Amino acid sequence: MGIMIKKIQRPHFFCFVSLFMGANYSAVAWSQSTTNPVLEEVIVTAQMRDESAQSIPLALGAYDKTFIDRVGASSLTDMESAIPNINFGRGDRNTRGEIAIRGIGDYSRNIGTNARVAVYIDGVLTGRSSSFDQSLLDVAHIEVLRGPQGTLAGTNALAGSINIVTQKPVDYFNVEFLADTGSDNLQSLSSTINLPLTADLFARLLVGSTRQDGYIDNITLERDLQGINRDVAKLKFRYVGVEDLLLDIGFDYLKDDDHSTNAEALANGNFNGFSLAPSPFIVAHNADESEQRELKGATVEASYEMPGDFRLTSITGVRANEFSEVSEEDYSPFDVAFSLFDEKSDQISQELRLASPKGEKIDYVIGAYFLEQDISTERRAVTGALFRPAPNKSVQTPASSDVQSSAFFVHGNYYFDPQWSMTAGVRLVHETKKIDYTSLDSIGSFIDVNHLRDQKTFDEPLPKFGINLQLTPDLLFYTSVARGYKSGGWNADFITTLENFDFEPEYAINYELGAKSMFFDRRLTVNLTGFVTKFDDFQVFQFVPTQSAGTVLSLTNAGKVTTQGLELDINALLTDHLSVSFNTAFTLARFDEFKNGGGLGVDYDNNYLPYAPEHSYFVALDYSRALMQKVEVYGHIDYGYTDDYFSNPNNTQDNAIPNYFSANARLGLTIDSQWDISLWMKNITDETNLRQRSVSFLGVPRGLYNPPRSYGLAVNYAFK
Repeated sequence: MGIMIKKIQRPHFFCFVSLFMGANYSAVAWSQSTTNPVLEEVIVTAQMRDESAQSIPLALGAYDKTFIDRVGASSLTDMESAIPNINFGRGDRNTRGEIAIRGIGDYSRNIGTNARVAVYIDGVLTGRSSSFDQSLLDVAHIEVLRGPQGTLAGTNALAGSINIVTQKPVDYFNVEFLADTGSDNLQSLSSTINLPLTADLFARLLVGSTRQDGYIDNITLERDLQGINRDVAKLKFRYVGVEDLLLDIGFDYLKDDDHSTNAEALANGNFNGFSLAPSPFIVAHNADESEQRELKGATVEASYEMPGDFRLTSITGVRANEFSEVSEEDYSPFDVAFSLFDEKSDQISQELRLASPKGEKIDYVIGAYFLEQDISTERRAVTGALFRPAPNKSVQTPASSDVQSSAFFVHGNYYFDPQWSMTAGVRLVHETKKIDYTSLDSIGSFIDVNHLRDQKTFDEPLPKFGINLQLTPDLLFYTSVARGYKSGGWNADFITTLENFDFEPEYAINYELGAKSMFFDRRLTVNLTGFVTKFDDFQVFQFVPTQSAGTVLSLTNAGKVTTQGLELDINALLTDHLSVSFNTAFTLARFDEFKNGGGLGVDYDNNYLPYAPEHSYFVALDYSRALMQKVEVYGHIDYGYTDDYFSNPNNTQDNAIPNYFSANARLGLTIDSQWDISLWMKNITDETNLRQRSVSFLGVPRGLYNPPRSYGLAVNYAFK
């Protein structure tokens, strides 16, 4: 999956609509070749072929480099408020990688489970949740597909998929430098060089480094938390020396190594950390909290244009993800308890597909996919000298897991006539999962298990069917029904019983009705989507109180869930200089049936799903104007709002997140297409917004706030 954009320059826009309003930053280009501005055609490959975004019967959003730079997004999670109907969950650490789309999401907390959203880099699955929050340096664009995408994206795309497409080498010499400095001692430097090695071989190298002090003050250890210490490197080659063959080879590397916390105390619990540091962004923790993450990847993509305009594509990906984190568990200055989470994963994937030419009656893509993944962990929780009744004890859960997944898929369109068409496809998935789990408990509150081994095999069809009506060249109506699936697994965590150690697969049926339209000579696009998704055997994480171990995290099949809503994306160009954008989404995500969710006889029927706000919207204003020859000034301001939601299925006030908003701005100057100098500010009004809220396993009310106001100066220089 990917997107081609005919022009880089990217304005955004605004239009008032009486009921719902929204904007889709679908990589819109701005042409000034006529008196009035017009929207350039956007070419995407969401169906694995080059097509206009307005002709594809999918709810998708695309975000190009210019827009990403204007909102100041340095990593994927920075895009949250700008993408409709998406929530990045707890938001506390890069290693968590929580993503919810349309109210459905989670993260792979332990090695026995997978997330519901699939994140790709250049068409290669990144793998585990710890790899989701990728750096956006050298990004070309991001594509977000909402709703189950199993037919083309696989079993890990039950809630949706995200594909990060990076910039490729070109056939001319180019050097670019970016420096960013700002509050909390921000120092970010990156450089990119594009070099034609021969007439047929081009190379592109990027190296970047970011350092920033944290905005949370730990008064016990006299250090700051939530800082940034990141290094990034990417090396790519493109070879065009064989007729009709395009070969891309890429390597990427990312390393995070910083001090961060997973939460701060919000009220007095069993300890007095809150009384010592009751204000936001101040904590009194004695644990040596930290976070390390190392992501490595290699990709080989070969695309061959065959006779008859058929295209054969092979994508081979190798990825290695590793992380470790130390977390406070009592949120106090006393030596009570802390935890160490870690994980290593190695994977290799191979996709081979054949795409037919675009015909008058039919087009299709047929392919096969294989993934092998090895995962291991040594995580443990440790009690301190003050923990009663078991001081200086621990529980350790060393475990390993193997996943082998293969699939055959076919997807295509049949055109009855120039107006009516049918979209259909199916993916046949075969998946085998194995686990070796051990729990070594000297605390006396968890279980003792030595090398519990189990294996599960799943065979599932993931079909999709839809009817489309191209009423006019600028107006498309579409419907679809698609089946989603997420495999079963094991709750390989700190557990007190094996009663619910394994869990079953979950299934979803998604019903979608949409319209895509353009008006006023391509100066306005309006895309509306309505959806209803029904889930059976829904897998849910929740914090459950126990008598022996305080609050533990349980993973079970809850029962039935329905998520339904509306998304409206509107794009418009108003003048040669001014554009405004506004997007919104309304989603109702609830448990239809969750018997005994809070214990025997305590049902959570009709409760809201975690991290599923009913309403969110985003508005942006962009202005640009030439001051003199080769000098242009531009400005950007945006505002995002998220409705209140809960962070746990029990929907109590202990995990209620109030609604929040944030505003950001950027003012810049471009000179001779080489210099780009801008001032930026995030969270302009310095809002203290609660991001997540829960109760720790020791009974401490805890949570985390969005970062406070920040500001800086960015200088970009490009030389050809």
